[in-house]
Amino acid sequence: MNNSLRSTTSCLVVIDWQERLFPAMPQAHRDRALARASDLVWLARSLDMPVIASEQYPKGLGSTLDRLGIDEAVSKTTFSALKEPKFAACLTQNARHQIILTGMEAHICVAQTACDLLRAGHEVWVVADAVLSRRTLDWSLGIERMRNAGAVIVTAEAAMFELLGQAGGPIFKELSRRIR
Repeated sequence: MNNSLRSTTSCLVVIDWQERLFPAMPQAHRDRALARASDLVWLARSLDMPVIASEQYPKGLGSTLDRLGIDEAVSKTTFSALKEPKFAACLTQNARHQIILTGMEAHICVAQTACDLLRAGHEVWVVADAVLSRRTLDWSLGIERMRNAGAVIVTAEAAMFELLGQAGGPIFKELSRRIR
């Protein structure tokens, strides 16, 4: 693993940030996590990185939250997004080996996706403060499982500044404003 994120080799994966699932997340964490996920989507687009989103059974859990600005998401019923053929095809088409993960829930869909991505040879960065679970224990064990499987656990701020690489310019200024 390279252990250095680069915008030219990275893809942002947004797992199941859905309107009927979000209210079940702990109120103390959900708004901040959504803000970080939104910042990641904004930065990825600003740096011309691919953004791939999934929705777990959207008929029951609803669409991706509007705040993320995701126009299209891959519908799935598998817990691991990688086991959904359309998602796997999107990932292959974008040809990026570094995957940055945000989503819900840490111990289910995010963890299973991360583990499958690692087994498939991808480098995986899990953005801990942009990943949620309904219960703290599930979140903690999900993060621990992904770390033990080989994922790098980072904060949104650390990942975003690493992707940016240097200070200065309009993207840096806007990122600095967003994280205040």
